Amino acid sequence: MSRYVFALATADDDAQLRDRMARDWMEGEISVSFRREPNYFLGCQVQGRSFQVIKCTDTHTGQIVGLGSRLTDRVWINGTVQRCGYLADLRIHPAYRRGTIVARGYRFLRQLHDADPVALYYSLILDGNRNALENLVGGRAGLPEYRDVGFIQTPAIYLDLPKPEIRISGVRFERGSWQKLAKILEFVRLEQGKKQFAPCYFVEDFQTNRLRGLNPEDFYLAVRENEIVGAIAAWDRRSFSQTHVEKYSPALGKMRPFYNAIARLTPLKPLPEPGATVPCFYVGFVAIRDNDPQIFRALLRHLYRDRRRGEWHYFIVGLHEGDPLAEVLGDYRRIDAGGHLFVLHYREDRAAFDRLDGRVPYLEMATI
Repeated sequence: MSRYVFALATADDDAQLRDRMARDWMEGEISVSFRREPNYFLGCQVQGRSFQVIKCTDTHTGQIVGLGSRLTDRVWINGTVQRCGYLADLRIHPAYRRGTIVARGYRFLRQLHDADPVALYYSLILDGNRNALENLVGGRAGLPEYRDVGFIQTPAIYLDLPKPEIRISGVRFERGSWQKLAKILEFVRLEQGKKQFAPCYFVEDFQTNRLRGLNPEDFYLAVRENEIVGAIAAWDRRSFSQTHVEKYSPALGKMRPFYNAIARLTPLKPLPEPGATVPCFYVGFVAIRDNDPQIFRALLRHLYRDRRRGEWHYFIVGLHEGDPLAEVLGDYRRIDAGGHLFVLHYREDRAAFDRLDGRVPYLEMATI
């Protein structure tokens, strides 16, 4: 019997899955971990309509040393709603990364795929994750083909300094409500259907864990002549997924007390303690009539001004580098971040990839 066993994770594995997420850090000036408290599987329910979590267990220790998720959802592809896969949360204990665990894990994934096939998957590999790029991309035997379809910008925008209102003649701004929700989602489906891989949501999704942490009142709307022309939402996902500060670089650690002293006297937000959760939310459901940057610019500014005095230090927006809306992100002081978007397929499904018609991708970053 092999020392390493692959199987689908269950609720009994929850504590080990959460521990594995907490121990894998993204190193940098501010090193962070992406956690899934209080229950790993709550996040999976947000990530996809169906999910399978693959675990790799070292039978000598009983420890889960690797994990990854296969999820499926209804997304827009070429203007129609299709079932698509999403591969996420690949984590491997550092001591086990040089072996055959990745290849064996993908063989297990292939078995899951054969039992429940989808033509295409997508996956986001964070910028700087050289290990993932070297091990997954390039047509390795047994792995699906990874096709690079561009860079997703995901800056963390500071919610601190005051900014002036932006007005557009004939356009007013409103908040969402349960009464408006059906109309809001109809508009979102109409506009996001013009992009690739945007998820498709309906009112009933608000009565499940699919949209945990999001309420109709979290929507911000641009309205012209009683018609919605823009929609975005402020989605605080800390009830199921958190970004934790693990440590600061020596230089930043020394500067932090002085920065925080200044923050107490100014609109700046303090740098969190190591071990603390970063107070942030995601801007999602980005849907703008004719993808007009000026409407998005004014609507995002309205959200910024409304949320700036709240508890949050940042908000995160995800837009593809080829999206005309992405130019608006340059208006803000931010921490640049992002990842490479890949569309995956097995060799027999290459035709599905070739049929993609070149629409700009959009990912709902709060679900990534």
